[in-house]
Amino acid sequence: MNGKPEDRAPSVMMVIEGMFPAIGGGGAESQLRTLATNLSARGVRVRVCAPYFRKYPLTAQTEVDGIAVHRLSYPFVRLWGAVVLQSKLAWHIWRMRGEIDAIHSHIATNMSAVCCVMGRLLGIPVLVKLTGMTEMVGGILDPQAGFGTRMRRWAMKRATRIQAISQRIVLQLLAVGFDPRQVMYLPNAVDLRRFEGGGRSDVPVPEALAQKLAGVEKRSFVALFAGRLIAEKDVDLLVRGWAASLRGRDDVMLLLAGRGKLGPELTALAESLGVGNSVRVLGPVEHMEHVLPLAHVGILTSRAEGLSNSLLEYMASGLPVLGSRVSGNEDFISPGQTGWLFEPGDEQGLTEALRDAAQLSAEALRQVGRNARQRVAAQASLPAVMDRLCEFYETGTGNTVAAQRRSGAAGTAGEPSR
Repeated sequence: MNGKPEDRAPSVMMVIEGMFPAIGGGGAESQLRTLATNLSARGVRVRVCAPYFRKYPLTAQTEVDGIAVHRLSYPFVRLWGAVVLQSKLAWHIWRMRGEIDAIHSHIATNMSAVCCVMGRLLGIPVLVKLTGMTEMVGGILDPQAGFGTRMRRWAMKRATRIQAISQRIVLQLLAVGFDPRQVMYLPNAVDLRRFEGGGRSDVPVPEALAQKLAGVEKRSFVALFAGRLIAEKDVDLLVRGWAASLRGRDDVMLLLAGRGKLGPELTALAESLGVGNSVRVLGPVEHMEHVLPLAHVGILTSRAEGLSNSLLEYMASGLPVLGSRVSGNEDFISPGQTGWLFEPGDEQGLTEALRDAAQLSAEALRQVGRNARQRVAAQASLPAVMDRLCEFYETGTGNTVAAQRRSGAAGTAGEPSR
Protein backbone atom coordinates (compact mmCIF):
# COMPACT_ATOMS: atom_id res chain seq x y z
CA MET A 1 0.00 0.00 0.00
CA ASN A 2 1.71 3.18 -1.23
CA GLY A 3 5.11 1.47 -1.25
CA LYS A 4 5.11 0.86 2.52
CA PRO A 5 7.78 -1.51 3.88
CA GLU A 6 6.43 -4.95 4.56
CA ASP A 7 8.11 -5.81 7.86
CA ARG A 8 6.90 -3.13 10.23
CA ALA A 9 4.24 -2.51 12.83
CA PRO A 10 0.83 -1.69 11.35
CA SER A 11 -0.77 1.70 11.89
CA VAL A 12 -4.41 1.52 12.97
CA MET A 13 -7.07 4.19 13.33
CA MET A 14 -9.70 3.25 15.92
CA VAL A 15 -12.97 5.13 15.48
CA ILE A 16 -15.82 5.37 17.96
CA GLU A 17 -19.07 7.33 17.83
CA GLY A 18 -19.19 7.92 21.55
CA MET A 19 -17.57 9.66 24.48
CA PHE A 20 -13.90 8.76 24.77
CA PRO A 21 -12.73 8.33 27.40
CA ALA A 22 -16.15 7.51 28.78
CA ILE A 23 -17.25 9.16 32.02
CA GLY A 24 -18.29 6.46 34.47
CA GLY A 25 -17.65 3.53 32.17
CA GLY A 26 -19.15 2.44 28.87
CA GLY A 27 -18.54 -1.05 27.51
CA ALA A 28 -17.44 -0.21 23.97
CA GLU A 29 -15.36 2.75 25.10
CA SER A 30 -13.66 0.73 27.85
CA GLN A 31 -12.91 -2.10 25.44
CA LEU A 32 -11.41 0.31 22.91
CA ARG A 33 -9.20 1.77 25.64
CA THR A 34 -8.03 -1.70 26.73
CA LEU A 35 -7.22 -2.72 23.17
CA ALA A 36 -5.54 0.56 22.24
CA THR A 37 -3.17 0.60 25.20
CA ASN A 38 -2.23 -3.08 24.96
CA LEU A 39 -1.86 -3.09 21.17
CA SER A 40 0.37 -0.03 21.49
CA ALA A 41 2.51 -1.89 24.05
CA ARG A 42 2.79 -4.74 21.56
CA GLY A 43 4.11 -2.38 18.88
CA VAL A 44 0.99 -1.55 16.87
CA ARG A 45 0.77 2.17 16.11
CA VAL A 46 -2.69 3.14 17.33
CA ARG A 47 -4.54 6.43 17.04
CA VAL A 48 -8.15 7.14 18.01
CA CYS A 49 -10.75 9.31 16.28
CA ALA A 50 -13.79 10.33 18.35
CA PRO A 51 -16.32 13.18 18.62
CA TYR A 52 -15.72 16.12 20.94
CA PHE A 53 -18.51 16.75 23.44
CA ARG A 54 -18.21 20.33 24.62
CA LYS A 55 -20.22 19.63 27.78
CA TYR A 56 -17.53 17.20 28.95
CA PRO A 57 -14.03 18.73 29.11
CA LEU A 58 -12.56 15.25 29.54
CA THR A 59 -13.27 14.58 25.87
CA ALA A 60 -11.06 17.49 24.83
CA GLN A 61 -7.95 15.47 25.68
CA THR A 62 -5.68 14.95 22.66
CA GLU A 63 -3.95 12.01 24.33
CA VAL A 64 -5.32 9.18 26.49
CA ASP A 65 -2.95 6.64 28.05
CA GLY A 66 -0.28 7.80 25.64
CA ILE A 67 -2.56 7.21 22.61
CA ALA A 68 -3.12 10.17 20.26
CA VAL A 69 -6.79 11.14 19.95
CA HIS A 70 -8.14 13.26 17.08
CA ARG A 71 -11.33 15.09 18.10
CA LEU A 72 -14.12 15.89 15.65
CA SER A 73 -16.09 18.96 16.71
CA TYR A 74 -19.54 19.64 15.28
CA PRO A 75 -22.54 21.88 15.97
CA PHE A 76 -25.16 20.49 18.33
CA VAL A 77 -27.91 21.02 15.78
CA ARG A 78 -30.17 18.16 14.71
CA LEU A 79 -29.31 16.73 11.27
CA TRP A 80 -26.87 19.51 10.41
CA GLY A 81 -24.59 18.43 13.25
CA ALA A 82 -24.59 14.86 11.95
CA VAL A 83 -23.75 16.02 8.43
CA VAL A 84 -20.80 18.07 9.73
CA LEU A 85 -19.52 15.23 11.92
CA GLN A 86 -19.61 12.61 9.17
CA SER A 87 -18.08 15.02 6.64
CA LYS A 88 -15.22 15.78 9.00
CA LEU A 89 -14.63 12.06 9.55
CA ALA A 90 -14.53 11.41 5.78
CA TRP A 91 -12.05 14.27 5.32
CA HIS A 92 -9.88 13.04 8.20
CA ILE A 93 -9.68 9.54 6.70
CA TRP A 94 -8.83 11.02 3.29
CA ARG A 95 -6.13 13.19 4.84
CA MET A 96 -4.62 10.21 6.74
CA ARG A 97 -4.88 7.77 3.82
CA GLY A 98 -1.13 7.39 3.43
CA GLU A 99 -0.48 6.91 7.16
CA ILE A 100 -2.94 4.23 8.23
CA ASP A 101 -3.00 0.56 7.30
CA ALA A 102 -6.40 -0.33 8.75
CA ILE A 103 -9.48 1.19 10.36
CA HIS A 104 -11.14 -0.47 13.34
CA SER A 105 -14.54 1.13 13.99
CA HIS A 106 -16.33 0.36 17.26
CA ILE A 107 -20.17 0.45 17.26
CA ALA A 108 -21.94 0.07 13.90
CA THR A 109 -23.48 3.51 13.53
CA ASN A 110 -23.07 6.43 11.12
CA MET A 111 -19.35 6.88 11.70
CA SER A 112 -18.77 3.21 10.94
CA ALA A 113 -20.75 3.58 7.72
CA VAL A 114 -18.48 6.46 6.65
CA CYS A 115 -15.42 4.38 7.52
CA CYS A 116 -16.67 1.51 5.34
CA VAL A 117 -17.34 3.71 2.31
CA MET A 118 -14.06 5.61 2.63
CA GLY A 119 -12.12 2.41 3.23
CA ARG A 120 -13.55 0.85 0.08
CA LEU A 121 -12.78 4.03 -1.88
CA LEU A 122 -9.18 4.26 -0.65
CA GLY A 123 -8.34 0.56 -0.44
CA ILE A 124 -7.93 0.62 3.36
CA PRO A 125 -9.10 -2.53 5.22
CA VAL A 126 -11.98 -1.77 7.60
CA LEU A 127 -13.10 -3.85 10.57
CA VAL A 128 -16.45 -2.87 12.12
CA LYS A 129 -17.19 -4.15 15.61
CA LEU A 130 -20.81 -4.75 16.59
CA THR A 131 -21.44 -4.22 20.28
CA GLY A 132 -25.00 -5.45 20.78
CA MET A 133 -28.04 -3.40 21.73
CA THR A 134 -27.12 -0.42 19.53
CA GLU A 135 -27.29 -2.64 16.48
CA MET A 136 -30.08 -4.98 17.63
CA VAL A 137 -32.76 -2.41 18.41
CA GLY A 138 -33.22 0.11 15.61
CA GLY A 139 -29.76 -0.67 14.23
CA ILE A 140 -28.37 -2.68 11.33
CA LEU A 141 -29.49 -6.01 12.86
CA ASP A 142 -33.09 -4.90 13.35
CA PRO A 143 -35.30 -6.69 10.79
CA GLN A 144 -37.75 -3.76 10.94
CA ALA A 145 -35.08 -1.26 9.93
CA GLY A 146 -36.12 1.99 8.26
CA PHE A 147 -34.53 3.65 5.24
CA GLY A 148 -31.65 5.27 7.15
CA THR A 149 -30.72 2.02 8.87
CA ARG A 150 -30.90 0.11 5.58
CA MET A 151 -28.45 2.63 4.10
CA ARG A 152 -26.06 2.07 7.02
CA ARG A 153 -26.41 -1.69 6.52
CA TRP A 154 -25.56 -1.25 2.82
CA ALA A 155 -22.44 0.71 3.79
CA MET A 156 -21.42 -1.89 6.42
CA LYS A 157 -21.51 -4.59 3.75
CA ARG A 158 -18.59 -2.70 2.15
CA ALA A 159 -16.45 -3.38 5.25
CA THR A 160 -13.61 -5.86 4.95
CA ARG A 161 -14.73 -7.69 8.09
CA ILE A 162 -17.53 -7.41 10.62
CA GLN A 163 -16.52 -8.32 14.17
CA ALA A 164 -19.35 -10.10 16.01
CA ILE A 165 -18.71 -10.37 19.74
CA SER A 166 -21.25 -13.18 20.24
CA GLN A 167 -22.54 -16.17 18.32
CA ARG A 168 -26.05 -14.73 18.43
CA ILE A 169 -24.81 -11.60 16.66
CA VAL A 170 -23.18 -13.82 14.03
CA LEU A 171 -26.54 -15.46 13.31
CA GLN A 172 -28.31 -12.10 13.18
CA LEU A 173 -25.76 -10.75 10.71
CA LEU A 174 -26.34 -13.71 8.42
CA ALA A 175 -30.11 -13.30 8.80
CA VAL A 176 -29.99 -9.74 7.42
CA GLY A 177 -27.85 -10.69 4.45
CA PHE A 178 -24.19 -10.30 5.40
CA ASP A 179 -21.73 -12.57 3.61
CA PRO A 180 -20.53 -15.38 5.96
CA ARG A 181 -16.97 -14.79 4.67
CA GLN A 182 -17.18 -11.22 5.93
CA VAL A 183 -18.29 -12.08 9.46
CA MET A 184 -15.66 -12.76 12.12
CA TYR A 185 -16.60 -14.05 15.57
CA LEU A 186 -14.25 -12.40 18.06
CA PRO A 187 -15.40 -11.61 21.61
CA ASN A 188 -14.25 -8.72 23.72
CA ALA A 189 -10.89 -9.14 25.41
CA VAL A 190 -10.18 -9.31 29.12
CA ASP A 191 -6.84 -8.80 30.84
CA LEU A 192 -6.56 -11.98 32.91
CA ARG A 193 -3.54 -10.82 34.86
CA ARG A 194 -5.42 -7.79 36.12
CA PHE A 195 -8.12 -10.01 37.64
CA GLU A 196 -5.97 -12.81 39.03
CA GLY A 197 -7.59 -13.89 42.30
CA GLY A 198 -10.18 -11.15 41.94
CA GLY A 199 -7.53 -8.56 41.24
CA ARG A 200 -5.68 -6.14 43.43
CA SER A 201 -5.64 -2.41 42.83
CA ASP A 202 -2.69 -0.20 43.72
CA VAL A 203 -5.19 2.60 44.36
CA PRO A 204 -6.43 2.81 47.97
CA VAL A 205 -10.09 2.01 48.55
CA PRO A 206 -12.04 5.30 48.73
CA GLU A 207 -13.33 5.96 52.24
CA ALA A 208 -16.98 6.08 51.14
CA LEU A 209 -16.66 2.69 49.40
CA ALA A 210 -14.77 1.19 52.34
CA GLN A 211 -17.65 2.15 54.64
CA LYS A 212 -20.17 0.46 52.32
CA LEU A 213 -18.03 -2.69 52.20
CA ALA A 214 -17.50 -2.89 55.95
CA GLY A 215 -18.18 -6.39 57.26
CA VAL A 216 -18.86 -7.91 53.83
CA GLU A 217 -15.83 -10.20 54.13
CA LYS A 218 -17.54 -11.95 57.08
CA ARG A 219 -20.54 -13.07 55.01
CA SER A 220 -20.47 -16.68 53.83
CA PHE A 221 -22.16 -15.98 50.48
CA VAL A 222 -21.64 -12.69 48.63
CA ALA A 223 -23.16 -12.01 45.20
CA LEU A 224 -22.10 -9.09 43.01
CA PHE A 225 -23.97 -7.23 40.27
CA ALA A 226 -21.73 -4.82 38.32
CA GLY A 227 -23.45 -2.70 35.70
CA ARG A 228 -25.63 0.32 35.17
CA LEU A 229 -28.56 0.58 37.54
CA ILE A 230 -31.16 1.10 34.83
CA ALA A 231 -34.39 -0.65 33.84
CA GLU A 232 -32.84 -2.59 30.94
CA LYS A 233 -30.56 -4.42 33.37
CA ASP A 234 -33.54 -5.79 35.36
CA VAL A 235 -31.84 -5.15 38.71
CA ASP A 236 -35.22 -4.97 40.44
CA LEU A 237 -35.79 -8.57 39.30
CA LEU A 238 -32.51 -9.44 41.00
CA VAL A 239 -33.57 -7.84 44.29
CA ARG A 240 -36.91 -9.69 44.18
CA GLY A 241 -35.16 -12.98 43.38
CA TRP A 242 -32.71 -12.36 46.19
CA ALA A 243 -35.55 -11.83 48.65
CA ALA A 244 -37.41 -14.92 47.45
CA SER A 245 -34.37 -17.16 47.78
CA LEU A 246 -32.34 -15.81 50.71
CA ARG A 247 -34.63 -13.72 52.94
CA GLY A 248 -34.02 -14.50 56.59
CA ARG A 249 -30.33 -15.31 56.24
CA ASP A 250 -27.90 -12.93 57.93
CA ASP A 251 -24.77 -14.53 56.45
CA VAL A 252 -25.37 -13.40 52.85
CA MET A 253 -24.89 -10.13 50.97
CA LEU A 254 -25.86 -8.75 47.55
CA LEU A 255 -23.66 -5.90 46.28
CA LEU A 256 -24.97 -3.63 43.51
CA ALA A 257 -22.09 -1.73 41.90
CA GLY A 258 -22.81 0.79 39.18
CA ARG A 259 -23.99 4.17 38.10
CA GLY A 260 -27.69 4.85 37.56
CA LYS A 261 -30.77 6.59 38.83
CA LEU A 262 -32.38 3.43 40.26
CA GLY A 263 -30.09 3.17 43.28
CA PRO A 264 -32.52 4.71 45.81
CA GLU A 265 -35.45 2.73 44.38
CA LEU A 266 -33.52 -0.53 44.70
CA THR A 267 -32.62 0.26 48.31
CA ALA A 268 -36.28 0.99 49.07
CA LEU A 269 -37.37 -2.22 47.30
CA ALA A 270 -34.93 -4.29 49.36
CA GLU A 271 -36.25 -2.73 52.57
CA SER A 272 -39.85 -3.39 51.57
CA LEU A 273 -39.04 -7.06 50.85
CA GLY A 274 -37.29 -7.58 54.17
CA VAL A 275 -33.75 -7.88 52.81
CA GLY A 276 -32.49 -4.37 53.48
CA ASN A 277 -29.77 -5.78 55.74
CA SER A 278 -28.36 -7.98 52.96
CA VAL A 279 -28.52 -5.64 49.93
CA ARG A 280 -26.06 -2.76 49.55
CA VAL A 281 -26.03 -0.26 46.69
CA LEU A 282 -22.39 0.76 46.23
CA GLY A 283 -22.89 3.27 43.44
CA PRO A 284 -20.17 3.80 40.82
CA VAL A 285 -16.97 1.84 41.50
CA GLU A 286 -13.96 3.04 39.55
CA HIS A 287 -11.73 0.07 40.40
CA MET A 288 -13.71 -3.17 40.51
CA GLU A 289 -10.63 -4.87 41.96
CA HIS A 290 -11.73 -3.34 45.28
CA VAL A 291 -14.94 -5.37 45.19
CA LEU A 292 -14.41 -8.54 43.15
CA PRO A 293 -12.25 -10.36 45.75
CA LEU A 294 -15.14 -10.14 48.23
CA ALA A 295 -17.64 -11.92 45.96
CA HIS A 296 -18.41 -15.61 45.60
CA VAL A 297 -20.56 -15.25 42.45
CA GLY A 298 -21.24 -12.63 39.81
CA ILE A 299 -24.75 -11.91 38.50
CA LEU A 300 -26.08 -10.48 35.22
CA THR A 301 -29.84 -10.04 34.78
CA SER A 302 -29.98 -7.95 31.58
CA ARG A 303 -32.90 -8.34 29.19
CA ALA A 304 -30.48 -7.97 26.27
CA GLU A 305 -26.73 -7.59 25.80
CA GLY A 306 -24.01 -7.84 23.20
CA LEU A 307 -21.26 -9.22 25.41
CA SER A 308 -20.95 -7.82 28.90
CA ASN A 309 -17.50 -6.74 30.06
CA SER A 310 -18.70 -7.54 33.57
CA LEU A 311 -19.22 -11.17 32.52
CA LEU A 312 -15.61 -11.42 31.35
CA GLU A 313 -14.29 -9.68 34.47
CA TYR A 314 -16.30 -11.97 36.77
CA MET A 315 -14.95 -15.07 35.05
CA ALA A 316 -11.40 -13.73 34.87
CA SER A 317 -11.66 -13.18 38.64
CA GLY A 318 -12.58 -16.82 39.12
CA LEU A 319 -16.25 -16.21 39.88
CA PRO A 320 -19.12 -18.47 38.80
CA VAL A 321 -21.77 -16.44 36.96
CA LEU A 322 -25.56 -16.43 37.23
CA GLY A 323 -26.70 -14.91 33.96
CA SER A 324 -29.78 -14.38 31.85
CA ARG A 325 -29.75 -16.32 28.59
CA VAL A 326 -28.86 -13.43 26.30
CA SER A 327 -26.22 -12.73 23.68
CA GLY A 328 -22.74 -13.24 25.09
CA ASN A 329 -23.79 -14.92 28.34
CA GLU A 330 -24.87 -18.05 26.49
CA ASP A 331 -21.43 -18.31 24.82
CA PHE A 332 -19.55 -18.41 28.12
CA ILE A 333 -21.90 -19.76 30.79
CA SER A 334 -22.35 -23.54 30.78
CA PRO A 335 -24.86 -24.62 33.44
CA GLY A 336 -23.20 -26.74 36.09
CA GLN A 337 -19.73 -26.00 34.76
CA THR A 338 -19.12 -22.24 34.76
CA GLY A 339 -22.37 -20.98 36.29
CA TRP A 340 -26.14 -20.89 35.89
CA LEU A 341 -28.42 -19.62 33.11
CA PHE A 342 -32.04 -18.47 33.37
CA GLU A 343 -34.39 -16.90 30.84
CA PRO A 344 -34.50 -13.09 30.76
CA GLY A 345 -37.15 -11.80 33.16
CA ASP A 346 -37.64 -15.24 34.75
CA GLU A 347 -37.76 -14.51 38.47
CA GLN A 348 -38.37 -18.15 39.37
CA GLY A 349 -35.38 -19.28 37.31
CA LEU A 350 -33.17 -16.66 38.95
CA THR A 351 -34.46 -17.62 42.40
CA GLU A 352 -33.62 -21.29 41.82
CA ALA A 353 -30.16 -20.41 40.52
CA LEU A 354 -29.48 -18.29 43.59
CA ARG A 355 -30.61 -21.09 45.90
CA ASP A 356 -28.42 -23.60 44.08
CA ALA A 357 -25.38 -21.36 44.23
CA ALA A 358 -25.85 -20.44 47.89
CA GLN A 359 -26.15 -24.10 48.87
CA LEU A 360 -22.79 -25.07 47.36
CA SER A 361 -19.78 -25.43 49.59
CA ALA A 362 -17.02 -22.84 49.37
CA GLU A 363 -14.77 -25.34 47.59
CA ALA A 364 -17.49 -26.30 45.09
CA LEU A 365 -18.01 -22.62 44.25
CA ARG A 366 -14.27 -22.17 43.81
CA GLN A 367 -14.16 -25.10 41.39
CA VAL A 368 -16.93 -23.63 39.26
CA GLY A 369 -15.02 -20.36 39.39
CA ARG A 370 -11.83 -22.06 38.21
CA ASN A 371 -13.77 -23.54 35.31
CA ALA A 372 -15.07 -20.07 34.49
CA ARG A 373 -11.58 -18.60 34.42
CA GLN A 374 -10.35 -21.40 32.16
CA ARG A 375 -13.26 -20.79 29.79
CA VAL A 376 -12.62 -17.06 29.49
CA ALA A 377 -8.88 -17.67 29.08
CA ALA A 378 -9.57 -19.97 26.14
CA GLN A 379 -12.06 -17.68 24.41
CA ALA A 380 -11.31 -14.08 25.36
CA SER A 381 -7.81 -13.64 26.77
CA LEU A 382 -6.17 -10.38 25.77
CA PRO A 383 -3.28 -12.04 23.89
CA ALA A 384 -5.63 -14.30 21.91
CA VAL A 385 -7.88 -11.43 20.83
CA MET A 386 -4.94 -9.18 19.97
CA ASP A 387 -3.39 -11.93 17.85
CA ARG A 388 -6.55 -12.11 15.75
CA LEU A 389 -6.73 -8.33 15.41
CA CYS A 390 -3.08 -8.06 14.42
CA GLU A 391 -3.62 -10.63 11.68
CA PHE A 392 -6.31 -8.38 10.27
CA TYR A 393 -4.34 -5.16 10.65
CA GLU A 394 -1.39 -6.72 8.83
CA THR A 395 -3.44 -7.02 5.64
CA GLY A 396 -2.95 -3.30 5.16
CA THR A 397 0.85 -3.52 5.28
CA GLY A 398 1.16 -6.44 2.88
CA ASN A 399 2.82 -8.42 5.68
CA THR A 400 0.58 -11.24 6.91
CA VAL A 401 3.15 -13.01 9.07
CA ALA A 402 4.58 -10.19 11.17
CA ALA A 403 1.74 -10.42 13.66
CA GLN A 404 2.68 -13.98 14.55
CA ARG A 405 6.29 -12.96 15.06
CA ARG A 406 5.18 -10.20 17.41
CA SER A 407 2.49 -12.17 19.23
CA GLY A 408 4.85 -13.02 22.08
CA ALA A 409 6.15 -9.47 22.41
CA ALA A 410 6.95 -8.10 25.82
CA GLY A 411 4.39 -5.89 27.51
CA THR A 412 1.38 -8.09 26.71
CA ALA A 413 -0.71 -8.85 29.77
CA GLY A 414 -2.76 -11.98 30.40
CA GLU A 415 -2.50 -15.72 29.82
CA PRO A 416 -2.10 -17.67 26.58
CA SER A 417 -5.18 -18.99 24.87
CA ARG A 418 -5.87 -22.64 25.60
